Amino acid sequence: MRYWIAFIGSSPFAVINTIWAACREAGYVPDHAVFMINRELNEEWIDIVRHWVPRILEEYGVEDPLLSTHMVEETGFQMICEEYRAHLFDLKANDEVAVDITPGRKYMSAIAMEMGLSMNADHVYYLHLTDNRYHNIPYPIVPLHRHELIDMKKEFCKVGTNRAVLDE
Repeated sequence: MRYWIAFIGSSPFAVINTIWAACREAGYVPDHAVFMINRELNEEWIDIVRHWVPRILEEYGVEDPLLSTHMVEETGFQMICEEYRAHLFDLKANDEVAVDITPGRKYMSAIAMEMGLSMNADHVYYLHLTDNRYHNIPYPIVPLHRHELIDMKKEFCKVGTNRAVLDE
């Protein structure tokens, strides 16, 4: 099974567009999307994600996409880490997982990236927008040259052995 783990924040299309880009650009189509949600988040933003994500996955061949949500305290740093750890630890050897670090506040993205890399997720995706005019706009409307899907795991593997020594 292929998994997708992400936060849902105040910009629903940060969630939707990254999963859409992963399907279209990277060929990574998850069967099960796991969303962490701040308990105080506007229900309308959650509903937008719940509306779009299954339809996108169905268009990419997933007959019955699974969506699960887990409520977390926005500043419950340890709780957020434990949620990631639990999901990543429970995966089976033949499962594949992508962690999305695009949505959420900076510390949420930092935690997501750390957990994705340290727990050996297959992909750690970030959808970089080069123009803020397209913030919270559906993926197909964003010009191709205004966004870039980056797999941070691949980027770090490229530079991981080339650390500069500053003491010299």
